[in-house]
Amino acid sequence: MTRKFFLFRRSDPVGPAKRFSENGIDIPILGIPADQMAFITAGSGEVNITFNGAGMYEENELFVGDSIEKTNITISCKKGEEVELIEKIMLFTSNPEGRVIMKFDAVDKKAIFNNAVISSVSNITTKIKSQPIERVTQKISTGDPAARFRNIIGEINFGSRDNRPFIDYNHQSMYPIDNTDMVATAAAAWKNAGTGGATYNLSGGSGAVTTQTEATAATVGVSKVCAQFALNSFLNVPDLTIEDDYTIYFAIGDPGVGTGSFGVLFGDDDGETLGFSREGYNSLFTMRHDGLEGKPFEVDTNTDENGSVRYAFPDKSRTTEIGSRQFCYTFVIRRDKDFNVYLHNHEGEIVAFVPAFTEKSTSKTVTKFKSKPTKKSKGIYDKTTTPITSKVTAGTSGRTDGNLFLQRLGTAGANTTSSFAGTLARFGVIKRDIGDSGASQLAKDLYELYKPSL
Repeated sequence: MTRKFFLFRRSDPVGPAKRFSENGIDIPILGIPADQMAFITAGSGEVNITFNGAGMYEENELFVGDSIEKTNITISCKKGEEVELIEKIMLFTSNPEGRVIMKFDAVDKKAIFNNAVISSVSNITTKIKSQPIERVTQKISTGDPAARFRNIIGEINFGSRDNRPFIDYNHQSMYPIDNTDMVATAAAAWKNAGTGGATYNLSGGSGAVTTQTEATAATVGVSKVCAQFALNSFLNVPDLTIEDDYTIYFAIGDPGVGTGSFGVLFGDDDGETLGFSREGYNSLFTMRHDGLEGKPFEVDTNTDENGSVRYAFPDKSRTTEIGSRQFCYTFVIRRDKDFNVYLHNHEGEIVAFVPAFTEKSTSKTVTKFKSKPTKKSKGIYDKTTTPITSKVTAGTSGRTDGNLFLQRLGTAGANTTSSFAGTLARFGVIKRDIGDSGASQLAKDLYELYKPSL
């Protein structure tokens, strides 16, 4: 009997190959033998296929009550046609003749069965688990009580000792009195809950950064205690330098009516290090690192350039009712050991990918947008690699290397007119790249913690 296969494509690949996905959104392309299929279930408008022996680990030593889920794939389908799609999948796998590969392709927006709905990345999730779950709660296991205590900071489980943040400014470590100006107070206004300890407590700055308790936080976009940054304001961060890979995460609120933009949230005193966005520009991810003088890299997140998922921020709806639009925003920024940079949104999706461009680079990836997209270009763009004709210097634009050097929250350098003017409920830095799955889970966990209640 001819062996048959499933082929799932959510997006074009971004960065190196991935072998795990806790939430189903980290693996862009997955091929799997059809004879590994264990069972199929259906919900309204979706079909889920579970596979045997299709993960990285077969035998595991786990805590009592913990298990690693089997690999499972969810695909969208037309409502009311779930049974028909399941039947067609069964016929495909049992028929010794005919097509060998069953393909579900969200890039080309194609599936061999018209019952399936494959029009975007959200129509396919591919879960290959590496972390155990608690069978009762269906949540990622926190291990024994000692491990749980060590790895949970500010109600977020970082999963392992290695992934714990060096700095973490959260809702539990903020000056407890509502409407306190943290710039003016003499005490440590925002304590560090990370492994760096009290050396990295925040105190002093410029302008006005006021605390907002839970009683007022909902009106400024989040559900927990947060800091309200007035325009032209910032907090001083004790000097923090990270040379290679890192992970930055933060939870921010939009107190307006969805028509503003996010400015510079962090940086250093001279403005060489800066991120993550730019005042007056929506859906823009931008960064530059210490020692560099050229234009920062800039990526429009509202495109699927470089295989990322399209995402617009902030929500420009003028609706002010909680639950009617997005008020809370969580992001995770990762730089890997090769100096590729990734931005994850609140759903864990990679919404921006910046290929490494360093002092040692001899070429640069260039994206060319087409005014009249063609089928060959997959509808939106062509990517080309262009040789670099001159030496890469500190003044070269778009570099991804250099040290991450933090001295300020709320702005970078003297450019306070483009400073961050919103609410900040959490900001942290991990001195390593925690990977796609870790960053994706962290972004989602932060959103669940800080999103405002209805």
